[in-house]
Amino acid sequence: MSNKKLKILFLYPNLNMSTLVPNAISILSATLKDAGFKNIDLFDTTFYESDGLSKDQDRVKVGQVQPFNFDEKNIQLKKSDMYEDFIKKVENFKPDIIFASVVEDTYPIFINFMNAIKEKKVACLVGGVFPSSAPEKVIELDFVDYVCRGEGEGALVDLANALEENKDPTNIKNLWVKKNGKIVARNSIRPALDVNTLPVQDLSIFEDISLHRPMMGKIYRMAPVETQRGCPYTCRFCNSPEKNEFYNAQQAGRFFRKRTMKHLHTELKEIISKHGIEYIFFITDTFLAMSEKEFDEFCEMYSEFKLPFFMNTRPETVTERRAKKLKEVNCHRVNIGVEHGNHKFRADVVGRAYKNELAIKAFNFMYDAGISTVSNSIVGYPDETRELIFDSIELARKLKCDDMNAFTFTPYHGTSLRGLCEKKKYLNKEALAHIYVKDSLLSMPSISKEEIKGLMRTFVLYARLPRAYWKEIKLAEAETDEGNQKYTELMNLFKKEYKQNSLAVD
Repeated sequence: MSNKKLKILFLYPNLNMSTLVPNAISILSATLKDAGFKNIDLFDTTFYESDGLSKDQDRVKVGQVQPFNFDEKNIQLKKSDMYEDFIKKVENFKPDIIFASVVEDTYPIFINFMNAIKEKKVACLVGGVFPSSAPEKVIELDFVDYVCRGEGEGALVDLANALEENKDPTNIKNLWVKKNGKIVARNSIRPALDVNTLPVQDLSIFEDISLHRPMMGKIYRMAPVETQRGCPYTCRFCNSPEKNEFYNAQQAGRFFRKRTMKHLHTELKEIISKHGIEYIFFITDTFLAMSEKEFDEFCEMYSEFKLPFFMNTRPETVTERRAKKLKEVNCHRVNIGVEHGNHKFRADVVGRAYKNELAIKAFNFMYDAGISTVSNSIVGYPDETRELIFDSIELARKLKCDDMNAFTFTPYHGTSLRGLCEKKKYLNKEALAHIYVKDSLLSMPSISKEEIKGLMRTFVLYARLPRAYWKEIKLAEAETDEGNQKYTELMNLFKKEYKQNSLAVD
């Protein structure tokens, strides 16, 4: 196959220092290169210096993440202006098309980048979770010519071939197409692809520094690996269920698919040897959503590598046997999504029906096996009250975990809870969601934005300090001089005396 001439520039408008290379771009790049497109470049904003603290630096500050230092790997942040650098990249590379990978959090950054090169009239395709969920919003942008809904592998190759051969791309499945400022096609979805036909992801498209990521205070050369695509569960704050419904409605097959261990083994072997990978970050939504047979096959396959690895899962998927076997193959850290502490609210509103005792057991199993755990909770759901948030705090106090995340509820496009918030008029329909904000986007009668913000910032203090401090913690909820002083005192106490405790001490 001769090399094709089309020049493709991937744009990854990432949040500052959100450091894990995007698996979507590495797979799409590999797929395009397999199809003969070798003139591919990338503009990635991850390592540009920012005015504020990065997500991880902010979480170090509040005791959620262990301190880390990129200097140990001689990694320096870029101090130049990223928009000027992008303009130079476009001028020098002269792409025929820009493929932008965008989530709701990064959509405003993407707009800024494309506005910076607007007069250059470069064709642009946008794909990712947000364009899939809100294509009508994205296609309206002057500089957007194509929106990809659903999976991009087949659609991007078809589009690249059409542009290479000067053919009409109007009827390419998965794409919405615009010509001369008018939408000319809203194409249907092609069948969900066989994930076991995908090539090994292309990590070479990223700068070497991009492979580095902090984990528990240490910097590793880390790679993202997808074991399954999609999720079988139906949490109402997440947009994975929407993908399942979307594909079902279009009779495009099942979105939730699993890779074979043989396919996974091939990828792991290549990326570890080729890129010196020291740590695997399994980006699967619910890693342990597998049968015992599949789990045993994974452990047998991975025992060849035994690199430390990270995963996300749910309490229902953890057993004592699994925890012990995971430790044997060097599972290093696990995020367990607890999400809420009230069983009825969790079942009715959040879409999770497990019992609290199950969560407590899951963390105990991991703790006893010697695996580091993080509990994830969400604060400020629609119609939540202060009392309900304290149910989450009470459950968090019983969880044996090394770290604890509390996130403000984020009403992402494409989630059923966003629909509920819009219906109840708790949310401006035009509002964009962003996961790393401390202010709630919701205006609702059950609890104020200020109270949600106060409980967010003190969640870990309530969950880990003895109850004798609760009156003082209540003062620390307020962002007043007195409240800020009290917050600093209590946070210092937490870091000095209670950070190492896996359970609340009373």
